[in-house]
Amino acid sequence: MAGGTRGFTVIELLVATTIFAALAAALAQTLIHAQQARASSARWLCATQLAEERLERLRAGDRSDDGGPIGEFTRTWRTAPAEPAGLERLEVLVTWDDRGAQRFALSALARSAP
Repeated sequence: MAGGTRGFTVIELLVATTIFAALAAALAQTLIHAQQARASSARWLCATQLAEERLERLRAGDRSDDGGPIGEFTRTWRTAPAEPAGLERLEVLVTWDDRGAQRFALSALARSAP
């Protein structure tokens, strides 16, 4: 035959389709994991912000109750005397569920409230 044949055989198309399908499945799995990691990171950021906000309120003397869960988060706090005298330890704990129980604790020393 002069000029040769052009185009793809059925076997070449099947092999190319199989390779493409395998790569697409791997990419989809990677995107799913990336989205889960992004959502988890957003929850950690929110927990950090909730803890920092409450710690600042404690430093300012606000000892009022938080009044229950904040969305999917639960925030608790406590104070305790610390050494040297005149200081207190402020602790804030934020918990939530993200493929298992998660918790973020933040603490600081502050002058005791008068």
